[in-house]
Amino acid sequence: MRWLFAGHSSAKSIEVAAAFEPGFPGRILGCDLKDDEINYSEVLNGISAVALVISAQSGVSKSMIDFWSFVSERQYPRLIIVTGLEFSESDFDDIVLIANRVLEQVTTPFLVLHDELGEPSGLISLTDLTVFDYSQKPMTQYRADDELQTLVNEFKSEFEEQIQGFGNEGFIGGLEVPAIPLVVNKEIGLAQIKKYLDLVIDSKI
Repeated sequence: MRWLFAGHSSAKSIEVAAAFEPGFPGRILGCDLKDDEINYSEVLNGISAVALVISAQSGVSKSMIDFWSFVSERQYPRLIIVTGLEFSESDFDDIVLIANRVLEQVTTPFLVLHDELGEPSGLISLTDLTVFDYSQKPMTQYRADDELQTLVNEFKSEFEEQIQGFGNEGFIGGLEVPAIPLVVNKEIGLAQIKKYLDLVIDSKI
């Protein structure tokens, strides 16, 4: 079972792929999408699922749009991983808006939480309002307080409308495309993305 992590070189898709390799019961390959022409059929030979790695600092290139159009037409299980969120003028929400405009409609199972300096410090699940707090190690998780629940309520309602009737089958069937934030050095998003990687493995068993 093989995943392909693809993206512009600025998103460091090869390094991101390597972060998920340890303990993964398959292969995760990294690929830089350059501006020159790529034989997509050759690149995707033997690939079961695809992740597009987008840097919040550089956005989406034409080669990424062309590649995504190819894999979406063939309904690969696929997700979007957003990196480069540290000290960036663009945040996760900005990239989601861009993805919705130039790639396809995506879902956001998790939103980014920030510390007092505006840097990513954790995630909140829109499925059950669990907070994953990475501000200290080990990571702690707890139910969001009333104020935070109110702040994300609109996003939660939108997410629930998007995934209604899909379940895990929507992702496996290439119908739901989750966008997940990732900050490798803080481990933010690692566990959440691994669950999607495992869903594809489970579907092949």
